[in-house]
Amino acid sequence: MSATEPPDEIARSEAVLAEADELMQVAADRSLTVRLAGSIAVRAHSPAQAHLLLALGRRPYRDIDLMAYTKQKRQIAALFETRGYVLDSDIRLAQEWGVKRFVYEHPDSHVKVDVFFDELVMAHTIDFAGRLELDVPTITVTDLLLTKLQIHEYTANDLIDSIVLLAEHEVGPAGRETIDRDYISNIMRKDWGFYYTTQANLRRIIDSLQDYPALPASTAGTVRDRAGELHDAIERAPKTQRWKMRARVGDRVKWYEHVEDVNR
Repeated sequence: MSATEPPDEIARSEAVLAEADELMQVAADRSLTVRLAGSIAVRAHSPAQAHLLLALGRRPYRDIDLMAYTKQKRQIAALFETRGYVLDSDIRLAQEWGVKRFVYEHPDSHVKVDVFFDELVMAHTIDFAGRLELDVPTITVTDLLLTKLQIHEYTANDLIDSIVLLAEHEVGPAGRETIDRDYISNIMRKDWGFYYTTQANLRRIIDSLQDYPALPASTAGTVRDRAGELHDAIERAPKTQRWKMRARVGDRVKWYEHVEDVNR
């Protein structure tokens, strides 16, 4: 959040952060498995490097992203209704077609909340079955990075979020504060499209580091090394036959889903 942002944008960002904290507390009080995702989760999961979000020019927070399980869908809907949120009418209709997502907006504060159930379906799909219990109050740092690496139309904000995650967290075996290279590599070795997008974004992260003069040289080196380590681990992972068949087609056929309007 830049210090040059208009006062109303700064105030909105602070209100969004406060509401995210309140929602997580209410969800916990109701024994609901709800986890923060998106840029607010990046901030929460990277306390030592969160100052870089401001320094590198990330935009203010405008909405809240959450992950949850379908089995608690009714209780989560009740939570938002009691807090005065209104469900988006288009999403209400889309649920009849199997869309696993709530989009709420509060009529007074205009805070918007996206709730994704079981999986994140965007340019690529990330499965969260059994993953939400691994961390609290956010999704795991591994899943946080995956939600950024799956994006086809990578924005400056996505880039900054990814840099902060890699600056804060080592790449290695599974651990709460570690980016799990084996888990990510196992996904990529089966799905050529996801692999192709992820590797392009990791290269983009490395190539962009020189564009941020506010990024300390030592931190840039750490991010470069970790992004490179993850990139190389993905390359080394033995690929499935299905992956190899799809790789022969390459980017002559679209390898991602088009997302009309994604608020990250």
